[in-house]
Amino acid sequence: MAGGKETPRQKLIGMMYLVLTALLALQVSSAILEKFAIIHATLDGLIVENTQKNQITLDHIIEEAGKNQNPKVLRAKENATKVREITKNAITSIDQLKAEMLKVSGTDKIDDKFINDHGSKVAYMMLDNRSPHGVGFEKLLNDYVKQMTELCPGVKFEKLAKAPEEIEMFKGNEHHANKDFRTFMFENTPPIAALASVTQIQTEILEYESRALTKLSEDANVGTIRFDKFVPMVLPKSSTVLAGTKYEGKMFLTGASSSAVPEFFRDGQKLTNFVDESGVTMGKVEFVAAGGGYDATGKAEKKFTAEIKMSDTTFRIPIAYTVVKPALRYLAGKEPTLYKDCGNNLTFEIPGYADFSPTYSSSAAEFVKGDKPGKVTIIPKQRGCPISVSNAGQLIEEIKFVAKEPPPPSIVVKDASNKEIDPKAGLSFTAGRFKVEAESEENFKNEVPNDANYRIKSMNIFVTRSGAPGPQLLNYSSSTVEFTKFAGGLKKGDLVTIEPKEVVRRNFRGQEIAQKVSSRDTKTIVIK
Repeated sequence: MAGGKETPRQKLIGMMYLVLTALLALQVSSAILEKFAIIHATLDGLIVENTQKNQITLDHIIEEAGKNQNPKVLRAKENATKVREITKNAITSIDQLKAEMLKVSGTDKIDDKFINDHGSKVAYMMLDNRSPHGVGFEKLLNDYVKQMTELCPGVKFEKLAKAPEEIEMFKGNEHHANKDFRTFMFENTPPIAALASVTQIQTEILEYESRALTKLSEDANVGTIRFDKFVPMVLPKSSTVLAGTKYEGKMFLTGASSSAVPEFFRDGQKLTNFVDESGVTMGKVEFVAAGGGYDATGKAEKKFTAEIKMSDTTFRIPIAYTVVKPALRYLAGKEPTLYKDCGNNLTFEIPGYADFSPTYSSSAAEFVKGDKPGKVTIIPKQRGCPISVSNAGQLIEEIKFVAKEPPPPSIVVKDASNKEIDPKAGLSFTAGRFKVEAESEENFKNEVPNDANYRIKSMNIFVTRSGAPGPQLLNYSSSTVEFTKFAGGLKKGDLVTIEPKEVVRRNFRGQEIAQKVSSRDTKTIVIK
């Protein structure tokens, strides 16, 4: 229902109108006239909006009178209908006056020519006592206030056709002394300002109607809720009580109406209704509590707004509750080492929480969901890797991981029994072969075994014999090197230099990633 007070928007527009009216007395500029055009357009919008609100209020009064034959209610309906009728007639009459203002100015619409018209035709039309327009306008306003007072004596309606001496802002102003209502409003006033002035009066008329209908709706008991069902209830301080401690709660009487079905809302979201065993209709409050904002004890104070709508009345109250930070764990509480561009397998859990089915998000990582709730493969894309863990769409915690670069492999030369060859001891001539392999760093291999598979795709093997270059193998790709692969075979005293050229790492997706190779990866053994 429409309220009985002006909205902040209406007050602001009214103040702007008074200020611009005062400025007109000092200087009329195109900028000022344009502001009057803006105010006029805004006021027109308010007229439509307030007319609709007042009609809704009247409809509610008529609806209440249809189900309540109390004489007071019927009288309120009759007076409310008359209020709407005389207000409608007043607005229509002023609309006709505004049309006449445009006509006198030689137009039928508000355009640039009309806005910038500094002529006095409209002012003369409103000030001339022989003209019916100005005299009729003032009489209409006075008659309207008189009729409203008769129909709604419990509401005070001030004059609409006020002289400047009756307006607080201009009271005692020598410049406006002895001016009457029409002289103050229309003297030396350009057409657009005159048009905005009467439009402002229309909004005041609708505000008067709103106040009257609000009072009459109260007389008609509109919005009054009649309770016919009462149930005692207890609101406990806590539903869980330890043995030997106090049970505390608040006992109260709640009422319900069997003829009106309430609507329940939490933060504007409509809730599902259900009938309690007491027979009272209630709203089911159920939501996933959002985390974040925890204090040093791991608690966060939260609130939501509970709303109950009955007929056209809404009851609101803030409800406070406490969220306790979940004990999120991963890998038995030990913070794991993550490796960039690798599939790091983690399992997150909250002890004792059966409905934990987390989701993960980060701008610095990709995620592959595991086969069980909480299991996930994290593929970091940069060193700083914050990961947000949520459950049912609510953030639980953000964990700031640091991702390391995968360590480079070690190039190892082994004998046929898979034992690493000591460079100083060398390899026996009778061995007949040796192996060259790229091996992962132990921790890396243990933590991400599916990403720690290295292979030498290409290497150059040079032989130095008696201080001079000997046979060589270029772009050799097998990990096992037979002595017979060299021209003439290898001999005792040969110095064999292995220079890896291309090394790759196969990740958990089966993709091969090239690894950097440097001079430190070159290995040398002697054949003895």
